Amino acid sequence: MPFGLLGASNARIVLAPMARVGLFRTMTPMDLHKDLLRVVYPCTRCLSFGFEGPAGNPSYFKFPATIGATGPAPLLFVGINPRITPDNRDLHDRLMAGKLAFARLALNRDGEAPYISPGCRERHYHWHMRVVQSLFGLDAKFEDHAAVTELFLCATPKAKHLMPIIADSPCANLYFERVFLKVRPALVLPVFPDVLNYFQRLARAGNQNGFLLALGGHTACVVHIPH
Repeated sequence: MPFGLLGASNARIVLAPMARVGLFRTMTPMDLHKDLLRVVYPCTRCLSFGFEGPAGNPSYFKFPATIGATGPAPLLFVGINPRITPDNRDLHDRLMAGKLAFARLALNRDGEAPYISPGCRERHYHWHMRVVQSLFGLDAKFEDHAAVTELFLCATPKAKHLMPIIADSPCANLYFERVFLKVRPALVLPVFPDVLNYFQRLARAGNQNGFLLALGGHTACVVHIPH
């Protein structure tokens, strides 16, 4: 388990220059959770990024700002953006057909079943569950210990065209600080090297893997674990 990077002697505190200190720190985690549901669902800020939505709906196919814990949790996984494929198009249609399904997914529920769980149909999340189970036991539920967010919340079939423009993500600029202060993680786990690079630039951390990121009065360790 490659968590040796987390030793305090190997990390340094960096205050992200984009942090708007104090802007969201007075809001409770549940207030932030509700606020994110409210503002993300209709969001169409990324007009020039090629996102699409269902016919008759001006919004784009997207995921909630977080899936999993609705408040503080030890782990925050961060990806690039959600996938939309023929295999999960039904899920995206349900999410944008009504706010209830969108809010339920934020709780890690797809209908009556957990969305992220051992052996779930989205194989991308199997690694997330292995990390959670390795730290908290085989019976651990994702939403009890973790949340996942994305630097772009809108969905595409692939993420390749987004990788060069991650640094300009309106989603990250608008929402990540609120996500960070809602979850208040001990560990931020970038799922891809490009996401690690985003946090390295944000924190002016050079090429480090294992550094402390401070936003809005909360500090967490950023570590990329290859998988």
